Amino acid sequence: MTRNPDDIMAEHLLTGGKMLSEACSKCGAPLFEIHGVKQCVVCAEEAKEAKAAAVPEVPAKVTAPAASADDVRVIMPAYAKEERLAATPLGEEIDVLISEFIERARGEPDASRCLTYMECIRTAAEAKTMLVRLR
Repeated sequence: MTRNPDDIMAEHLLTGGKMLSEACSKCGAPLFEIHGVKQCVVCAEEAKEAKAAAVPEVPAKVTAPAASADDVRVIMPAYAKEERLAATPLGEEIDVLISEFIERARGEPDASRCLTYMECIRTAAEAKTMLVRLR
């Protein structure tokens, strides 16, 4: 395995995975619930690395140019379009709150506090989505 199991678990925590109190019978790492599915993220990462190693690498003949910010498209459901929330003061307050948490997380040296800020950002984003759905 090329990645540290702690790094793998931290990555899944930061992206919304829920660490469970159960341990994997194969490697002993804590199990995670991700999108309603219980799994061992360490074993899943090992399987992904093994699969990548088994597939022979084909040299690329043409390399794609690096994407710029202008090339990135955001696909968003109709209920979450900015113009629907822009008119609400609450939607604007949530945006300000999210921006403040992003700035705090960016400068935070303590990983546990950074994780707390990331959870606050996710909660605020979910609140914004629920606000749009109620309109």
